[in-house]
Amino acid sequence: MDENRFQLLLKKYIDNTIEREDCHELLEYLDTMDTSFVSSAIDRVLQAANDQTTFEPDRQKHVYHQLIAEIHERQLTPSQIKPTKKRFLFSFVKVAAVLVAAIAIGSWLYNNKQLDSASLQSNTTGDSILLPDRNQAILTLADGSTIMLDDAANGILAQESGIEITKAEDGSVFYKPVEHPKPNNTLVYNTFSTPKGSTYRILLPDGTKVWLNTGSSIRYPVVFPDDQRTVSIIGEAYFEVAHDASKPFFLDANGSIIQVLGTHFNVSAYADEKQTTTTLVEGSVKVSKDSNNVILAPGQRAVVDEVTGAINQSAADVRSAIAWKDGYFRFNNESIEDIVEKISRWYDIEAVEYEGQFDDRFSGTFQRSKNVAQLFSHLEKLAPIHFEIRERRVVVMK
Repeated sequence: MDENRFQLLLKKYIDNTIEREDCHELLEYLDTMDTSFVSSAIDRVLQAANDQTTFEPDRQKHVYHQLIAEIHERQLTPSQIKPTKKRFLFSFVKVAAVLVAAIAIGSWLYNNKQLDSASLQSNTTGDSILLPDRNQAILTLADGSTIMLDDAANGILAQESGIEITKAEDGSVFYKPVEHPKPNNTLVYNTFSTPKGSTYRILLPDGTKVWLNTGSSIRYPVVFPDDQRTVSIIGEAYFEVAHDASKPFFLDANGSIIQVLGTHFNVSAYADEKQTTTTLVEGSVKVSKDSNNVILAPGQRAVVDEVTGAINQSAADVRSAIAWKDGYFRFNNESIEDIVEKISRWYDIEAVEYEGQFDDRFSGTFQRSKNVAQLFSHLEKLAPIHFEIRERRVVVMK
């Protein structure tokens, strides 16, 4: 697969310079590529084009008909189509329609300066739920005092146990020893937490990188003891653990214990969920609960039932698991109930009501927006479904 070639074809598609032969090649790519990669590629092309991209309805219609003509020709001459393993659950017609819709939506997102706030919510009625313009996070020190990181100036925030806690220019927080810590049998802990609508990156005292998802917290010692490194989380986090064979790394997530030496993995362990999910990206981890344990290989996940202690090991959709880290929602054949539950962790949604039965399932990648009405509007374009926002409650209806 030539990724550069695929992006060039997308650019031609958006610019309305694509030819019939290019349409044929573009459809071949679409029929074999993962949907999340297609969505990400569209985002990159649109971001690069920025204000220069104007995908007006007449251009959209013209290029769409080019694709339909190519599809029609394929259907008339099936012997020319090489058999392939379908990664999409769509026919060629639906693939073309999805591409048109995705680019139209993306162009609208990146080129909506002429739209006012009323037209922004043309499909989603009622109020909207907005998020702060800045990421917010709270650092709680050992003495119980708190630091609002978005308000704090860059530089040294505090000093504990011979360690300077510093906020870098990019907003991340890291720990740096300024003197050799004195032996202390009592560990001194900090807690780092994010409210809804915010994510944050922190560098633990051992050099481990941690990205915290919305509504999450991590507790860790300011100085790790000599024999091991143990931290605990509530919520979701992505870890790039610093390798130190002499100090194994342990993560306590809802009572499940994850042991690593040096690896990249994602853990989802929200307090209101009955499952803890660990997804391994690189390296190796051991996931344990009570007397049960499994060892994961890259591309696998372990789902722990926190009630029974049972652990289910299976192949993982890694891109979906870590999409949040890159600022995306990624849904893979999910029900509207599951999708709204994920959205509710990011936006401050107090309650959700459903009016009717909903059998539609959704796949796709969406940028996390500061306005939930934008995301609901995209979903409304994909299925006969409607959202209404009433203060901080969401009503889903047919």
